Amino acid sequence: MALLSKFFKPELFKPKWQHDNPEVRRKAIADLKPGEQLLNYIDTETVAELRQIAIARITNDQELEKLLSHSNKDVREMTRQHWLKSLLSGQSELSQITDNNTLIRIASLTDDQQQRLQAIERITDQQQRLTLAMENPVAKVRLAAAEGIDDADKLQQLMNHAQGKDKAIYRLCKDRLNAGKAEREAQQALIEKINALLANAQQLNRLGYNPEFNGRFQVLSKDWSSLKEAANAEQVTQIDTELATAAATLQQHAEEEARQAAAKAESEQAQQQQQLLLNQLQSLLDETIVSAPSDLHEQITALEQNWSKAATQHKANAEQSRQFENQLQQLLAIQTALSHFAEKENELKEWLEQKLPSDLRGLTSIRKQAQQWQKQLHWPTTDNAPQWVGQIAAKLDQANNQLDELAKQQKSRLLAIDEQLVKLEKALDEGHAKDASKLNQQLNQNLRQVDNKAAASQQRQAKALAARLNEMRDWQGFATTPKKEALCLEMEALVDADIDPAQLAEKIHDLQDQWKALGSSQPDKELWQRFQAAGDKAFDPCRDYFAQQAEKRQQFIEARRTLTAELRSYEQQMDWSGADWKVVQKTLEAARETFRSYSPVDRAAHKETQNDFHAACDAIYDHLKAEYDRNLNAKKALTEQAQTLIEQEDLSTAIESVKQLQQDWKAIGVTPRNPDQKLWKQFRSHCDAIFARLDSEKAQRKAEINDAVVAAEALVQQAEVLVAESVSDNAAISAAQTALADIKQQFSDIELPKSAHQRLVKKLQACDKSLSEQRQELKQAAEKARWNGLIDQLQAIAEQDKAAFEAAGDLPAGYNSELFAQAINGELAADSSDAQAIVIAMEVLADVESPESDKSRRMELQVQKLAQGIGNNQSKDVERQQLIEQWLYAGVNDQFQSRFIQALKASL
Repeated sequence: MALLSKFFKPELFKPKWQHDNPEVRRKAIADLKPGEQLLNYIDTETVAELRQIAIARITNDQELEKLLSHSNKDVREMTRQHWLKSLLSGQSELSQITDNNTLIRIASLTDDQQQRLQAIERITDQQQRLTLAMENPVAKVRLAAAEGIDDADKLQQLMNHAQGKDKAIYRLCKDRLNAGKAEREAQQALIEKINALLANAQQLNRLGYNPEFNGRFQVLSKDWSSLKEAANAEQVTQIDTELATAAATLQQHAEEEARQAAAKAESEQAQQQQQLLLNQLQSLLDETIVSAPSDLHEQITALEQNWSKAATQHKANAEQSRQFENQLQQLLAIQTALSHFAEKENELKEWLEQKLPSDLRGLTSIRKQAQQWQKQLHWPTTDNAPQWVGQIAAKLDQANNQLDELAKQQKSRLLAIDEQLVKLEKALDEGHAKDASKLNQQLNQNLRQVDNKAAASQQRQAKALAARLNEMRDWQGFATTPKKEALCLEMEALVDADIDPAQLAEKIHDLQDQWKALGSSQPDKELWQRFQAAGDKAFDPCRDYFAQQAEKRQQFIEARRTLTAELRSYEQQMDWSGADWKVVQKTLEAARETFRSYSPVDRAAHKETQNDFHAACDAIYDHLKAEYDRNLNAKKALTEQAQTLIEQEDLSTAIESVKQLQQDWKAIGVTPRNPDQKLWKQFRSHCDAIFARLDSEKAQRKAEINDAVVAAEALVQQAEVLVAESVSDNAAISAAQTALADIKQQFSDIELPKSAHQRLVKKLQACDKSLSEQRQELKQAAEKARWNGLIDQLQAIAEQDKAAFEAAGDLPAGYNSELFAQAINGELAADSSDAQAIVIAMEVLADVESPESDKSRRMELQVQKLAQGIGNNQSKDVERQQLIEQWLYAGVNDQFQSRFIQALKASL
């Protein structure tokens, strides 16, 4: 064997990748199989260049991951560069990579801060970001990943994980959670506002109406409109009910104000929109005098269309609509006037050029024609009117002036006419036809200068005399007989005619006047008898009619006398001391109305019956007037009493007294309307003044209660501000509690309604409770900070980072800080403690699962612990402290450090 060993040296059996010659090993790299063989080569290779070539052949992620944890720093760096290059190969830009896992790997491998941030920014899965932030060994990667997390649960999970490990991430999570907390607090503040609004609405209804009721109601309604969406269904129902109750008090007033405000706003908007058209309309009115009717028609049509179009968008107010309609009607009237003027221009010109006549009939005709011209050519306004409008008016004024002058002269003219009638009749009696004709001509001229109604009698006489004159002329011309025969025929035609008796009598009388105008003579005797017989027969229906009218007038006279007698009897038999004066008043009014209905009567009887009736009424009215005077005096006395009550100091007595006066006023009997209304206004003003004092005192009391509630609410708000600002430290909380005690003392001195007191006391109690909770939270936070300090010191010891150790917080009570200082300084003598066993013991203490590979070891330790009976009488805190001290003596162990810290956190 020894001989063989000489020939077969051990070196001869080594593979080429283990050859002593580096060049041989270089060539052998290409023949190495991926996987374990390449990894073994990298572990044993001493030449960095050859290790880099071997690493470049590895593509498996698990193998690369294993190399990243290699004990050789160069291997780890080469692996990182190789893996990063392979991930980026084929991608011109990082923005083209969408796979989250690839982005995570790039972020962990690159040492380019900008590239790392870009990769992390493109990671969309928040769970992957959380995993990256919790597990990635690179602090910057963890922080960049954490910056993209906004889910509250994940932020809390990450903060719990980072506590004591990664201050930057811990601070980031804390800030974001605080921001979320601030948002929740804002939501809570919103809820409190809603509750406060409900309380204020209830208080508003509880205190009742006061001068500030409407203002507070409007404020509450406005606040509720902005808070309603954030309220729950119950709060919505409660607040809507309270506001509806308050609104019922103000509903009529609020609706009227809203209506007026809406009408005003609508009016202003419509006025603004319509003003332009109104201006155009006014301009058109100003220019119409020079406009042709056809052009004016087109402009009016366009204006109406524009107005209607504008009205569909903005409704004009009543004033603008009225203005537009009035001006439009003026334009239409002007258009009509201009059209008629165009047709009648020549005719009008001729009429205007005619001189005024001097007689009454001629002037009356001119006035009538002028009025017709004004009606046909009606110009609606005097502004910018054409010249002919003024000319027509001027001619009408001239005619009226002359007619007025004739009217002034009418009396003297009538006297002259009477004289002319006498002269004419005398001339006819004497048979002077020529003189009579001249007088008749003068008479007719004078009759035209007087009013027809005023000269009706003279006209009839003139007509009769003219008939006589004609008769004289007829006799002279032998022509009277045919006319009388014609009158006979006309009279005979009236016999049995179906004509109203009053009209029939007038026709008969007219024919008789005509007969008289023709005169009489012996040869006409037979015609006269014929005419008279026909007249008598035709008048038969009139006799019956006039007899009935006379009988009816007599009946009215008797009815008046009977009514007067009844009134006298009523006055004599009435017991005036117990009379129902309202019935008396109505009886008198009814009697007067009945008396007026008994008409017509003969003139002589009318005066007699009227005087008797008035005397009977006056007798009754004397009694009624006495009652009027008594009642008016009684009401005057009540009015004076009410006036004296205004200054009475005891308001409650004054109120009761004025209420009694009002009842007494109602009990007083009838009074005349006008004096009664005057007294009532005075009495009512005195009563209103007294009730105004009551309203003022009520308002003052309600204001005092409201001021007290406001002052108490202000104290509560101060307490709430103290609570909100006292979260910094224990000293601030103590100061806040002292200030809160002072606020409570001030609050107890305020007199409040029961419901307001209960509501505000609850808020103060809530503030007290909140301060206590804040103090407890600070205590818990301090304890937690100490545990974070312990974990931070353990982490610093593991990493041998003295700066981090110095920066870490204090230890929990009972822990030996010198022991930790010795550990960081390497002054503790390492013992044979089993790090794995300590970690598993801590996991058992924390009741967390151990890795699958350690399950059997965990069972073994648990059984051993039970067998030894260790820990039966130890608390969890004592056992935790022992395990931590054992861990310090065990020394740094990278393999179990993370598990120990996690288990330690879980045990707290």
